[in-house]
Amino acid sequence: MNKGVIISGIGHLGLILWVILGDWLFAPKDLPAVEVAEVSLMSGAEFEAMMASVPADAVPVEVPPAPEPQPEAPPPRPEPEPEPEPQPEPEPEPQPQPETEPEPQPVVEPQVEPEAEPVIAPPSEIVPIDPVPTASPRPRPRPADRVSPDPVVAPEEPVETAPEPTPAVSPEPAPEAEVVEEERPETAPEESGDILRTEATEEVEEAQALAPVASARPKPRPARRETPAETPAETQPETPADTGTNDAVAAALAEATAEPARPSAPSGPPMTGGEKDALRVAVQRCWNVGSLSTEALRTTVVVGVSVAQNGVPDAGSIRLIESSGGTDGAERQAYEAARRAVIMCGSRGFPLPPEKYEQWKELELVFNPEGMRMR
Repeated sequence: MNKGVIISGIGHLGLILWVILGDWLFAPKDLPAVEVAEVSLMSGAEFEAMMASVPADAVPVEVPPAPEPQPEAPPPRPEPEPEPEPQPEPEPEPQPQPETEPEPQPVVEPQVEPEAEPVIAPPSEIVPIDPVPTASPRPRPRPADRVSPDPVVAPEEPVETAPEPTPAVSPEPAPEAEVVEEERPETAPEESGDILRTEATEEVEEAQALAPVASARPKPRPARRETPAETPAETQPETPADTGTNDAVAAALAEATAEPARPSAPSGPPMTGGEKDALRVAVQRCWNVGSLSTEALRTTVVVGVSVAQNGVPDAGSIRLIESSGGTDGAERQAYEAARRAVIMCGSRGFPLPPEKYEQWKELELVFNPEGMRMR
């Protein structure tokens, strides 16, 4: 309802009530009655004629004057109360004189006897204790090469064929022997005086370094085995049986050590921060986390995907690389949400630079509750 209409209605209603009830509530008081005396007017001639008709001997009766009302005596004035005599002002009390503070006496500091200097005992032989290493995100230090007291040249072609006879070396090396030499480092080397450093030994040494009570010193070196002398092998006569055995061993080793060629490192200029942010924003637009459970929102998943040159991801190559922070059910929910985001937003192709295809043809995307990033 309009505010003006309400105010107007209230004003009109008050006016109507004033007209109806005003005369009754605010009626004027009755005035006292005015005394009226009837008189007649006469002229001077009429008055003289009336006086002439009066007899002369008539003595006018003197009308005694009405007694004047005596004024009422004024009420006696109240006797003034006697004013109290002014009391003498009390004499001000003498202010106490401030006590003079005694002069501070100098504090006598007690003489402190100098403490006897502690006698430093001669340093005893302290056995250095390796501090307990703790795991840290710092990069692994490069292990130092260990040198055995007696340098022994590791054989170029160590073969774990202790029971088998040593193959004879032909004067003209066959091409199969060269293949064996190239693929030989993949086989386990024969133990010798030197400890060859491989990835497995580095992991073992790292585990030993992180152990809380283990010493970082290496284990005792195993007994050194003498390598087979090459000179006798060269002097042995070549036989058809030895040649066949050598070919069989070379073929077996070549088949066992054959591995698919590892993908080379990505070539070309790396992706800039702006290009990575553009990819992150493109995928994050389709990442719907509203349907995830509370536990799934606390789960971090890393998803790998292969991308074609036109920027469209291969749906069949999407895989879960790793996860953390939740149960199997939460991990599955988080992975499905990430997979849908990659497929939906990549249907038209991701905004990636074509000249850097070697850098982004294999992507690893990290989906966590705080956001998404490219690893």
